[in-house]
Amino acid sequence: MSDLFSHPPLGSTAVRPSWEQLPGELRDFVAAHLGSTVATADVQSGGFSPGVAARLSLTNNDRVFIKAIRTDHVLAGKYRTEAETAGRLPSAAPAPRLRWHGMEADWVVLIFDDVDGRHPDLSPGSPDVSTVASALSDMAGLLTPSPLSGLPPASVSRVRLLYGWHDLAESPPHDLGDWEQLHLRALADLETLWGRHADGATLVHGDIRPDNLLITDGTAVVVDWAQPCQGAAWQDIADLIPHLIMAGHTPETAEKALTGLPSWDLAATEVMTSYAAAFAGYWTRMSRQPAPPGVPHLRSYQRRAAEAALAWTMYRTGW
Repeated sequence: MSDLFSHPPLGSTAVRPSWEQLPGELRDFVAAHLGSTVATADVQSGGFSPGVAARLSLTNNDRVFIKAIRTDHVLAGKYRTEAETAGRLPSAAPAPRLRWHGMEADWVVLIFDDVDGRHPDLSPGSPDVSTVASALSDMAGLLTPSPLSGLPPASVSRVRLLYGWHDLAESPPHDLGDWEQLHLRALADLETLWGRHADGATLVHGDIRPDNLLITDGTAVVVDWAQPCQGAAWQDIADLIPHLIMAGHTPETAEKALTGLPSWDLAATEVMTSYAAAFAGYWTRMSRQPAPPGVPHLRSYQRRAAEAALAWTMYRTGW
């Protein structure tokens, strides 16, 4: 894992504007909408979006979290999706309340209740591992059946995203690892199976990773609902595995950390093996693409994630 230590931690990956760099018209609107001036703005550096993300402390002692991006940015659609999803989540969902969203000064703006929390430590021995796993399992139960209608099925939205070996087999990169080259065709076949078992009745977050989780009051809160779909409940909990491996777990101990959770235990073995291969293929494919504008750390993160998912795939296949 040569890139493991050259990449900044997930909490320090984004290149975001400061509050003062935003248009004055936008800052004035936010203050007027909140009914108070902004005393301090703590820019958050996690994630991979070049949009603003800041915790605002107001002079009236209120606190909010604001996200915003220019309306002409390629990721603006995801901000709109997040706003639509967050605004429809049930109050019991482990997510911050959306106070307001809309467009102002050519920016898409979302204003949430501030969550006084921290990103989880998923390393071996950390109590955050069980806290996050239990919270995601509870969330799956709460969001089944999905309280949101009209979401795309996972067999469409996620299957179109999570693949890679088929394309790589058509034109193998010169730097593909020996194991991947040896099993390239088998991996291309393996990565498709999970899609036939992806659908279900659960509202799936679809982007579970440490910087989309906050530990607060002894539980985990899930943020950034920009990739929702309706699908099988095991997907959000299984998405933890590569991140546990990146945090220092072996594939075996990562899986053991989820044992006993219904959304994990009920997933078929062959489906989970296919899912691991699909994630490995997706990250291997995407890490070779040019970096998106303003998102310089994404591809190095994806290389690390590909290595973790490959380790998981090797463990499950025994190849």
